Amino acid sequence: MTTPATPTTSTIVAALDIGASAIRMAIAEITPRGEIRILETPAKPVPIGRDVFTTGRISRATRSEVIDVLRGFKRLMDGYQVTTSRVIATSALREAADRDTFLDWIFVRTGIDIEVIEGIEENRLTFSAVQDVVGEKLASATGSLIIEVGGGSTEVMVLKRGEIELSQTLPLGAVRMQQRPETQDVGPLAKRRLLRREIGGAIENILRQVDLKGVTCFVAIGSDMRFAARTLADPKGARLAAIPADKFKSFAQDIGKLGVDDLVDRFSLPFADAETLTPSMMIYSMFMENTAAGEALVPMVSIRDGLLLEMSGIISGRRGDDFPRQVIASAKALGAKFHYDEKHALHVTKLALRMFDELHEEHSLGLRERLMLEVAGILHDIGIFIGNTAHHKHARYIISESDIFGLRKSEKEIIANVVRYHRKATPRPTHIEYMSMPRAERVVVSKLASLLRVADALDRAHLQRVKDATFERRGDAFVIHVPGAEDLSVERGGLKTKADLFEDVYGMTVVLEEAPAVG
Repeated sequence: MTTPATPTTSTIVAALDIGASAIRMAIAEITPRGEIRILETPAKPVPIGRDVFTTGRISRATRSEVIDVLRGFKRLMDGYQVTTSRVIATSALREAADRDTFLDWIFVRTGIDIEVIEGIEENRLTFSAVQDVVGEKLASATGSLIIEVGGGSTEVMVLKRGEIELSQTLPLGAVRMQQRPETQDVGPLAKRRLLRREIGGAIENILRQVDLKGVTCFVAIGSDMRFAARTLADPKGARLAAIPADKFKSFAQDIGKLGVDDLVDRFSLPFADAETLTPSMMIYSMFMENTAAGEALVPMVSIRDGLLLEMSGIISGRRGDDFPRQVIASAKALGAKFHYDEKHALHVTKLALRMFDELHEEHSLGLRERLMLEVAGILHDIGIFIGNTAHHKHARYIISESDIFGLRKSEKEIIANVVRYHRKATPRPTHIEYMSMPRAERVVVSKLASLLRVADALDRAHLQRVKDATFERRGDAFVIHVPGAEDLSVERGGLKTKADLFEDVYGMTVVLEEAPAVG
């Protein structure tokens, strides 16, 4: 694969984020070395979330507002001569019943192509931005929690020694919570009680999955948290602010006692920002109460900074290598949750990846598919937690319904189907989940599942007896040499039932041979 040439001049880019309550943009200059210099960061309020979270659709008036804002931003981009841009939308547009027609309507009238991203993609971009500022603190802390409260959802990531343990998108949003029918026409005290109950329920669900008592590094981002930092810590242009826990708790309590009009008057806030401040501060404060953190760290970054970092990596050719590590950490955390056989899973994964690398010319897949095979190898047996019978089907369901950091829904479906076919039946036209996938993805499933089946057969007894292997193409045979092995009858038996898909996909018969021990 040809590596794109590094540009010799700076590139002007734009990152746009269409949220539940506002459209925000960052225009930046990216140097050939990947350095980012922010040029302008305009933002305009739009009530998309108010519409969607009450009626499920985007009103005609809001459509017009969005068009006006995007046309204005487009003129600004043209003025800066932006050559590269990425426009994303989050929870509000994800849930809009008329999303597709709205996106088409926007494209026809502005020429702007909007990408509606999933919650897990939000987490990935957010994590990238946060790590750029507090990466060392995350790596050194025993436990860390990263939280961002948006208009429609709250993104939560829990890290253990710098590695992702949990990554979830919660249906808690500052705009969404204000639109709940039960919070309408009630007094401030009753509304706070209802909000606390809803937030408490979400936190209890998190606590059933991870222990937050060991969290000493509490990282909070989002526009409301940046406001709190400017009010309490006065960062004065710094990229990171720190707010003592007791000071932040007191601030959140004071905010909760004020009405929207009072917040507008006291802090000179726009009405739309004042409206979301109370539920937002309540979410941050209640999460922090469940940790052992002595302060709230507030990186002065947003999801747009994550987009800019991604564009910088592409333009300069200097992409970070931490992303795959976090994906694997998240997969291992999911495996541990379902009490997987870690030694077997990692051994099978190692063998599958060795074959993937050996057969690169035959399958022509890239690093992303290699990462998906690695995740599939780690998780291929987690269905045993539900029951050994049909555990491959149980595993497919678990993976499809779980959050794995950094993986899009389509990638999870590929992995889930690879795992589905790691034993017994191979893909068939009667398998609905497989046949409903695009053809290109079905091909990837077959190529990866065939490797996983062979690797799993090589550790059929879960004893890791095939500790190493070398490979040879001998006519129509793919020969696996295992040094120092005395009896491979169990593994050969496994290959008799599992090598069929490999032979169909790669056109080679799998042959297992003992090789003399070296030395």
